[in-house]
Amino acid sequence: MDKDFKPKVRHFQIYRKVIVVVIILAIIAGSIYGGRELSWKEIAADEVAAVVNNLTGGIKLINRAGAILYYPFIQDIYILDKREQILKMTAAEIDEKHPQGIPLIMKSIDGGDVVLDLQIQYRLNPDFAVHVIQNTGVGDIFKQKWLYDYTRTICYYCYGELTLGEFPVASLRDQKAQKAREEINKMLETHGFYITSINLSDYRYYREYAEKIQERRLADKEVEEQKMRGSAARENQKKVIVEETKKLEVEVARFRGEVDKRIMDARGSAEAKKQDAEAYLIQKRYEADAEYERLAKEAEAVLATVKAEAEGIKALRNALEGEGGRNMVRLEYAKRLKQAIIRSIPIVRQGIETPQSIQRFKYIEDSPKIDYMFPEPPDAALVSPLKPGPDKSP
Repeated sequence: MDKDFKPKVRHFQIYRKVIVVVIILAIIAGSIYGGRELSWKEIAADEVAAVVNNLTGGIKLINRAGAILYYPFIQDIYILDKREQILKMTAAEIDEKHPQGIPLIMKSIDGGDVVLDLQIQYRLNPDFAVHVIQNTGVGDIFKQKWLYDYTRTICYYCYGELTLGEFPVASLRDQKAQKAREEINKMLETHGFYITSINLSDYRYYREYAEKIQERRLADKEVEEQKMRGSAARENQKKVIVEETKKLEVEVARFRGEVDKRIMDARGSAEAKKQDAEAYLIQKRYEADAEYERLAKEAEAVLATVKAEAEGIKALRNALEGEGGRNMVRLEYAKRLKQAIIRSIPIVRQGIETPQSIQRFKYIEDSPKIDYMFPEPPDAALVSPLKPGPDKSP
């Protein structure tokens, strides 16, 4: 049994060696033939290439621009576009399978049917080019397998969170688009794609929904117009307030300028008056000092005169105190009696004439004038027709 086994093993080893040699010869022959047909291909800057070795099954990634060499019989080259691309899901995408296009038909949270026209912008991650080729092959198969299915499903649920009345609000639609983009990228990142944006180009309702929404839009538009008019009125009021405030500030500034000018003028006038008053005071002081000096000199002169007169009177008194002084007095008295005028004046007392009285006057012009045309009435008391003047006799 052992003898029979050894020849079989020996024959198997020979067959194996033959097969290896044949394979090697085939490879050498293929290489020689392929070398005759060596080719090249140009890779653009926005493309990525994967080179597949048909003998070994290996795949090489080339993510650069330029020409690459390859053997057409032994190697295959697959080129993928890494530019931003658009996946359209609209009613305009009509073909044999989709005569009405491929829009997204969904239901709002309040049960209304809404038709959405979506445009999905996406990119290929160049580092995942080999993964894409190994899992989906070449061409646009990945669009249907990953992008189309994931995008429609997630957008259906995200936009379905809106009510019919909220669809016209662009900010709310943008929020749902952002949410859908983030959810889709979580699922696509392991497959080498990512969504850059989701654009809702159009949306439509059924007729009854459209009429109600149109009414709502008109009402909302009227509200917005009222708000805009109110805002414009407030802005106009603010503008008027600002303008009036500026005018008031100008008037206040002008008034302050006038007040400051008047204050400066008043200060200048007061200063001038002060200087005039000081000059007048100084002048009057000088005049008063001069007048004082003059009066003092006059007083001294008067005092000297009075002293001289007093000395003369004293000397005269001393002279009159003797006999000669008494004789001079008698002589002067005689002179005055000689000049006196004696006049008799009748006095009537109750119609009876009484003896005459005698009045003596120093000078004749001092005697009263008697009017004899108007005698006293009979019952008059003792009255003199002349009012006796004061006795001016010495």
